[in-house]
Amino acid sequence: MIESEREAILEFLYMEPEINLYLIEEVYHFDECNKHQEIYVETINDDYFTIVSRNWSNVIYYAVDPAFNEAWISVLKSFDFLFISAKTHLIELIHPYFPAMEEDRMIFMRSTTFTPDKNIDYNDVEILETKEEAAEVYDLLLSVEELYTVHQKSRKEYIEYLYYNSGENGTTVYVRRNGRIVATASAVFETKKSAMIVSVATHKDSRKQGHGRKVMHYLMDYYVNQKKKTLCLYYDDPRAEKLYLNLGFIDIYKWSMLYTP
Repeated sequence: MIESEREAILEFLYMEPEINLYLIEEVYHFDECNKHQEIYVETINDDYFTIVSRNWSNVIYYAVDPAFNEAWISVLKSFDFLFISAKTHLIELIHPYFPAMEEDRMIFMRSTTFTPDKNIDYNDVEILETKEEAAEVYDLLLSVEELYTVHQKSRKEYIEYLYYNSGENGTTVYVRRNGRIVATASAVFETKKSAMIVSVATHKDSRKQGHGRKVMHYLMDYYVNQKKKTLCLYYDDPRAEKLYLNLGFIDIYKWSMLYTP
């Protein structure tokens, strides 16, 4: 990506602000000196058509039309990556070129409304501010088998990811019991319009005690009601659908991730 293109690329991505939340944040904070980040663009008749980003081990592919230019294969194979994410109909075009990878299909949701539960006390909810806290959250996430995307990343990468997505870039909250973090949730890749909910987790010994509900409600109230921003998330577990629908989320896209098993 050329620095002078930043504003034009952002304008292109904001045509679909929720689905491009990750890409918007990465383009906005792009630093050509950052060896962990690369951004490529494809134009047709001077109009942007495709954006591809690599950030550490994650690759995101976005295009305005359900078509795939085979010239991208050499670019994608040049990356050292674990995951490729895109709308499902785009992943279906990419997957044949990476037959050894498996596909995880998800539902992409968003929420613009939230009614707080006055019975929830947030006094024990803490906001992540240090790398030491990020390391504790990472250790909790490693204990949750379903979070395979966390398990496949290095400790250093995920701690940097959590720490980077704090302050103006996002918020991770957690609840601590007996000196140990037992529940957490994160809003990451925050833009001027939205943020993405990820890594909602409760330690197996502390479930059904309301901790997970508490951290999720905290983030919902903070972003939707106080910051006036849209919250997005994706899920692949049908058991989670009722929870997210009750929180005010609605389905908007089918989203897929290719990963190395």
